[in-house]
Amino acid sequence: MKKIILVRHGQTDWNRENRIQGGLDIPLNERGKREAQEIALRLAHTVIDHIYSSRLSRAYNTAIEIAELHKLKVLTDPRLDELGQGKWEGMRVSEVRRLYPDFYSKWKKDPTSVTPPEGKSVREIFKKVKEFWAENILPRKGTTVIVAHKVINALIKSILEKDNSLDMLWERLPKNAQIERFSL
Repeated sequence: MKKIILVRHGQTDWNRENRIQGGLDIPLNERGKREAQEIALRLAHTVIDHIYSSRLSRAYNTAIEIAELHKLKVLTDPRLDELGQGKWEGMRVSEVRRLYPDFYSKWKKDPTSVTPPEGKSVREIFKKVKEFWAENILPRKGTTVIVAHKVINALIKSILEKDNSLDMLWERLPKNAQIERFSL
């Protein structure tokens, strides 16, 4: 049996401030570093065969905490980097709502129908996540940990639940430092 453990990185200052990080490399704050250590301890007695991570430091440093306890190397893949949200990156969600009210409303109703200004489309990123999955997860046996981001983890859950429509994407968003387990 193949097992997947999805982990969302620990907290950053921008998470706390409700700012959109997207593809920007925002580091873990002190709480996030503690959360990464706590995640590692919670997984300390789990047999883990592989660990994949986004290249962004908030996810990578969370993955390193887990890998060190298991004496594993973290394998990074750019297809696990968070959805680039273009001009929205660095803005508070409240600012985006105020400056792009109609656009943001459509985004919240159906994230596949619009793309953030100068950002990446959810469908484009979903295609890349599915490629990562087919190349790296399907051929492997054992337990694989994937440390990534809010939208990326939601897209992976869509793959696991065989939902290519992405209708439930927003309902699948994990919280910071959330661990989710799946069996295939």
